Amino acid sequence: MTTTDTPPSPALLTHDQQRVAARLVYGASNQLIARQVNLTVFTVASHLAAARRKLDVPNSSRAVLTHALLTAREVPPPSTTGPAPEFTEHDRQVIRAVAEHTLNSDIGGAIGVRADDARAEIDAVVAKAGAHNAVHLVGLARAWGILTDTAPPRLRSQPVPAAAAATAGAA
Repeated sequence: MTTTDTPPSPALLTHDQQRVAARLVYGASNQLIARQVNLTVFTVASHLAAARRKLDVPNSSRAVLTHALLTAREVPPPSTTGPAPEFTEHDRQVIRAVAEHTLNSDIGGAIGVRADDARAEIDAVVAKAGAHNAVHLVGLARAWGILTDTAPPRLRSQPVPAAAAATAGAA
């Protein structure tokens, strides 16, 4: 190590939390993660809740948590099968908004559309990226260098209900 190299910061997450989070960045549901790592769905949700607290993104969506996990280098980004698609500037705005905001109303505000139209915008970019869902989109965007190492801004969205945050379908 040279004198200009900085040592990696110590991991914030436990080994089990990292195992769960490593699967989250691929867009896996809590149910799939539980099967893959031989845990209960409740335990997976508990690990993700602990990760949210440790990364200071409480009540965040799974996509915001993914961005925080990758920014903190707690898990590696998902592997990609090729270069990034030809995203427009609007597509990149959608990706950044999904990575930084929990609520569709906030995502819509960030990209200049109504909250009711935000989901269609997200789904279009997810499809263009070949991602499984918005969480996987954020992971791929990090792998492609679209999202930078800047930490997600302090959440401006209202908290999501605990049941919604723990479900696989949360953005």
